[in-house]
Amino acid sequence: LSHPTSSQQTARTTDTSRNRLFNEKHLQALGRSISAVFLPAGYPNTVTPEFCSSLSGFGVGNALASATQALLLSVLKDVCSRFTSAYHFGTSLYPETKTFRFLANVSMTPIVLDTISPYFTSISLSTTSPYISSGSTLQIAALCMRSLCSLVAGGSEAALTDHFASPVNGKGDVGELNAKIASRSTVVTLTGVLLGTFIVPYITTRTSIYTALFFLVFGHLLANYLAVRSVVLRSFNRQRSSILWSTFRNPKAGADGRSVYLTPRDVSNREIILDIPSRIHDAVADRVIGHCSLGVSVQYAMTHCNTPHVLKMLQHIQEGPYVLFVAESRSWGRRGPCILVSFKEGYGFLDQLRAWLHALEIAAMWSTRHMRPSVTSPSEMEDVVLSTHETLREEFSGFMRCMKEAGWNIEEGAMTMGSPGSVIMSPETTKDA
Repeated sequence: LSHPTSSQQTARTTDTSRNRLFNEKHLQALGRSISAVFLPAGYPNTVTPEFCSSLSGFGVGNALASATQALLLSVLKDVCSRFTSAYHFGTSLYPETKTFRFLANVSMTPIVLDTISPYFTSISLSTTSPYISSGSTLQIAALCMRSLCSLVAGGSEAALTDHFASPVNGKGDVGELNAKIASRSTVVTLTGVLLGTFIVPYITTRTSIYTALFFLVFGHLLANYLAVRSVVLRSFNRQRSSILWSTFRNPKAGADGRSVYLTPRDVSNREIILDIPSRIHDAVADRVIGHCSLGVSVQYAMTHCNTPHVLKMLQHIQEGPYVLFVAESRSWGRRGPCILVSFKEGYGFLDQLRAWLHALEIAAMWSTRHMRPSVTSPSEMEDVVLSTHETLREEFSGFMRCMKEAGWNIEEGAMTMGSPGSVIMSPETTKDA
């Protein structure tokens, strides 16, 4: 047997190195090509850090249905999505982006309703109308839910896209980012269709159908919940501002007795995804201490407060962009006072933030002193409102300065959902009118 010479061994080693190098170069080139298709130009400097951490989750009737029934269902769907849903939820999507982005995943509900509707044929909207046959109730509900989910998903996705394209240092291209997200969504959808072609032939019984449906829905909701949790928003809303103000005003929250300046990442870890926006939270004690409604009319306030209290508040807080009222005890919940805020003409975002923090300060003082509405006199209630107003006047500018240093965007935010019912006009404007 002949043994390979040293020159042959060297040549073989060189060929192996060249093949490895050739494969590595091709793999790197392939990786760059895929990145160019699904990631925006300049990544990762043109998007926020949590962009890739956010996952995208994606979520059949009656053969005897007439054309009139199908038309009626289509009309109901359009009315729900284009009129009712847009009017009621449209202005709420930006302030509570993370909440509505997760709620958009109730798109699984129409699928569940479609699968169980054949087993509930006895349920109907009408027993006399020929247009809504037995069993169509769940189909109508499924269509309405599907249109509602589509609207909520579209609006909240647009808000998140704008956030992803706004890194701390620089500005990305929203149009390109939208195109790349659409490419990723297409791949995910096609992958789901491909997997379905292999799985569906094995799902033949009712038990296997609903078992697979349960696991798919659960996995979809879990993936989207984790995706929403990973988003770090730098703008203020009611929940985030409550967390920031509670820790800022409580020296015990700091290790050395100093105020704590939480970063957007810190607040994101504390946020509650499914929360009622009107609740006032004490982030330090981790409990609800009251409720606040922003942008109510004075007429609404007079139906929930004592008339002398409303008049005194209008008199005491003449200067400023808002007037704050404490509702009567019959309007309170079990977790603290109910506070109402009316805005004046020309108010802005910072005025909304100041009003919300004022309500938070009142609820915190009420909770600390263990005050009861039944034994609290109107004068004591007014003293609480005025003293907290002075506290906010002294601390607000320092609070905003610290928030800016911590990385928060103090120039924009959304504290209210929708426009206020009415605003208080200035005397000059009323006179001119």
